[in-house]
Amino acid sequence: MTEINDEWIITHLVSDTMTGIRHEVNVLVSMGILIIDRSGKIVLAQNWQEHVPHMILNEMKNAWGIKIDSNSLFCIHDTIKTSLELYWESNEYGWRQRLAKSNNNDNVYDNNIVDYENVFDDEEYQLREQIFRENYTNYLSASLGMGEFGV
Repeated sequence: MTEINDEWIITHLVSDTMTGIRHEVNVLVSMGILIIDRSGKIVLAQNWQEHVPHMILNEMKNAWGIKIDSNSLFCIHDTIKTSLELYWESNEYGWRQRLAKSNNNDNVYDNNIVDYENVFDDEEYQLREQIFRENYTNYLSASLGMGEFGV
């Protein structure tokens, strides 16, 4: 009887109509952030930090970074927070890669890189976000007649 319940729970959790977890895992795998190893475990891919999208970095900066979310209210493991904050740097123009891994050890970073190129531009992101919000508000207003009021 327990096996049947376990199967129902798994079916529920991986169902796109119920939770969408399977879809999220598939997206993260396709982005190169996660891999599924031979035993079926979901693990972080090698150099996963390189593939994190701009919106996640902005959320880290504004909501769940190490300094902001010291009580871990967002339940994001400190290893992920630390890795992202070591790898990416925010400046007035956007996000850029801060450090390069040394050839000797995957956990050791080399601070000798001086000339950076911005990878993600904040102005471009903010423009895309504004366009999305306007389009979404217009869609809600047209379909429900109440999008502007947040209902």
